[in-house]
Amino acid sequence: MKILYFLLLLLINPAYAQHNDAKQWVKLGEAEIAWGYKTPYRINLMAPRGIHDVNDIKNGVQVVQFDLEWLAPVTSKNQVEQHFRELIEAQLDNPESIKFNQTSINRLLKKLPEANRFDRWQFIYSPDAGTQIIIAGEKVHLLIGSEINRAIHHAWLLRDPVTTSKLLTRLLKIR
Repeated sequence: MKILYFLLLLLINPAYAQHNDAKQWVKLGEAEIAWGYKTPYRINLMAPRGIHDVNDIKNGVQVVQFDLEWLAPVTSKNQVEQHFRELIEAQLDNPESIKFNQTSINRLLKKLPEANRFDRWQFIYSPDAGTQIIIAGEKVHLLIGSEINRAIHHAWLLRDPVTTSKLLTRLLKIR
C-alpha cells in the first residue's frame, strides 16, 4: 500500500512531471495566415513560462516561439520557398539589405521541405542566439544575423494590427 501511495505522489507531483522549465511554453495567441483565398497555416505565438511584457515581445528583446501548423493538404517546396523569401525580403529595409542577407536567406530556403497538412514547424526566436528552426522535432537550421532575425520576427508579429492583436491576445487581456 505504501508503494502505491508513493507512486501516486510521484505521478501527481508537478515538479516531477515538469523536469525541464526551459521547454515549457505558454501560448499567447494564434492567427491564420492567408494567401488570398487560401489559408496555408496557422501561427501560434508562444513564450516561456513567466512574466512577459507586450512591448518587449513586440520589439524583439524577448525569446518567443512561432509555432506553425500547416493547414493546406500539400504546400510544395517551391511555394514554401517563395513564401518565406517574400516574407523575409518584405521586412528588409532596402535592396542593399536584401543583397547583403541573400546568402542567409538561400541557406534557410534550402533547408525548408514541402509542407503537409498538420505538419508543425517551430521558429524559436532569441535576440541573442538567432532563430532555431525545428521541423518534425528535429533542429533543421539556425538562422544567424540580427537583421534577418528581426525581419522574420516582424514579418509575423507586426504583419498587420489584426494579426498582432490575435497573437498577443493573452497579454492584451491583462492590460
